[in-house]
Amino acid sequence: MIGPATNKIADRRAMPLPLTAHAVRRSRERSIPEFIIEALLDYGDRHPAPGNAERIVFGRRGWARFAKRLGREARHFERYRRAYLIVSNDGYVITAAWQD
Repeated sequence: MIGPATNKIADRRAMPLPLTAHAVRRSRERSIPEFIIEALLDYGDRHPAPGNAERIVFGRRGWARFAKRLGREARHFERYRRAYLIVSNDGYVITAAWQD
């Protein structure tokens, strides 16, 4: 596992999000809010990505756990199921984007 992005949920909430300047800019340009970035870090499935990084996506189970946390409001956030992150091996979010 890697650094800050893999800490337990309660531990990570005490820290600021580990975002690079590029990730901040791209998440704003792509309208991916910070709470979705947090949710991906907390509930997302991790897959290897080029450059010794990880790609974090909402898998079926992760989305189900996140939707359960949201309750009835989950239906309003369905579009964010397609969001993903690229996280460096030192735990910083490099970018946020949308799956095709």
